[in-house]
Amino acid sequence: MNRTLTNGFIGVLLLTLASCGFQLRGSATLPDSLKTMYVQGINLQQDLGLDLKRGLTRNDVHVLESYQEGSAVLTILENKVERRVLSVGSNAKVSEYSLHGTVSFKVIDGDGRVMSDIQKVEAQRDYRFNQEQVLASDQEEVLLRKELNQQLVQSVLRQLSVLK
Repeated sequence: MNRTLTNGFIGVLLLTLASCGFQLRGSATLPDSLKTMYVQGINLQQDLGLDLKRGLTRNDVHVLESYQEGSAVLTILENKVERRVLSVGSNAKVSEYSLHGTVSFKVIDGDGRVMSDIQKVEAQRDYRFNQEQVLASDQEEVLLRKELNQQLVQSVLRQLSVLK
């Protein structure tokens, strides 16, 4: 009896989740015209460029090392991460910072047609800065920068998935 009730509850819960449109974040479905792409304006060997290359590859895009005729071109026009002071304590020292990342890009398909005008995606992370734990705060900032890059890549992939 108890097991039947538990199974029934789980079934109702799953049905409710499915009916509200909830789905796990999966891969972005990119148009066929973007399945072979050359990325310019960013180093694909480190930081955001490496995360972008991995994200594109995960979504079945062949990222070219050099431009080839007939391939789409993703041009990164701006890639900027700024650390801004968010709040100052009563002792006139910084107590919180905000990391603000911006990526601007445009896409041209293999036939040379502009698929998107300049698009801009942004992400932000806030963190507390403790003067007595500078090393830990620096490590937290490094981790937050990685998360910021991953969020920016996901935003770029979502923008690419809606192109026609």
